[in-house]
Amino acid sequence: MKNLQLCFASALFLMFFSCKDNNQKLLDNLSGTWKVKQITFSQTGNVNPDSVVKYPNSIFQLDNCRLTGSVRECAGYYNLTGKEKVKITFNATASVNRTFLTVMETFTPSINLLGSYDIKNSSNSMTLSGPQAGSSDYKGRTIVLELNK
Repeated sequence: MKNLQLCFASALFLMFFSCKDNNQKLLDNLSGTWKVKQITFSQTGNVNPDSVVKYPNSIFQLDNCRLTGSVRECAGYYNLTGKEKVKITFNATASVNRTFLTVMETFTPSINLLGSYDIKNSSNSMTLSGPQAGSSDYKGRTIVLELNK
């Protein structure tokens, strides 16, 4: 019985640390300054988007951070208009390839990106699709952010 308990405890320990490593790798890959290529807004279920907005000189900054036992969120900001900087905190989960963005401070943002987004990224481009239906700001719309390094 003790061997079974020891095996179970060892498996839980290994699962926790392997997930933590994957999450840290994902955060490392996402960190940096991303240029906003365009943002597409759509009603859920519609094939044609409501609008596609290009944002010249706009950035999405995801600061590099280290996950520890007490630190589970990272900081960053986005600046779409060239005037306002909207601070965010975020977390990334490698097991579901999803990043969670939460707007923490704003100066009357023209676009609120609160919610969770599915990630598709390569070394020089990233697409965030969401927000997911569980978001409190979800109102039957989807947002797709196309970003480049």
